Amino acid sequence: MKKIILGLVTGILMSTAAIAETIAVVNVQLIASKIPQAAAMQQTLQQEFAGPTEEVKKLESDIKFNIEKFQRESMTMSDEQKTELQTKVAELQQAYQAKLQPLEQQMRRRQAEERNKILALIQQAVQVVAADEKVDIVLDANAVAYVKPELDLSEKVIEKVTKLN
Repeated sequence: MKKIILGLVTGILMSTAAIAETIAVVNVQLIASKIPQAAAMQQTLQQEFAGPTEEVKKLESDIKFNIEKFQRESMTMSDEQKTELQTKVAELQQAYQAKLQPLEQQMRRRQAEERNKILALIQQAVQVVAADEKVDIVLDANAVAYVKPELDLSEKVIEKVTKLN
């Protein structure tokens, strides 16, 4: 009986030790910030939304200009001119809101799409590096309190993702 228990305990300890040797970590945020595909994604999104963003900035500038004009010149304006300028500002604000909200939603949607593409590339690279390094479990470094630096595969994953470019 003692031999069976001793055998079980030894087996458990050995399997735990074997598992501990095959665990590694990657810092997904670090990888996503360092790979060239992330910079290319940002540039693509900026180009894609440059026109609509400029329109919104122009409306914002027009609103600010007209509000400042009203504040500067309201003492010398007639009631009709004041009403006209206030109406113009209100219309500009409505146009601003009408363009801003859909633009922000569309930008968030596109950013999520592109981020998912980047994460898929990272996941693919993590799997390849883990297989190359004979690692059974890969954890996100942000979920771990401490890890030996030699168990961090982030740089190898960055190299692999960069080569996929």
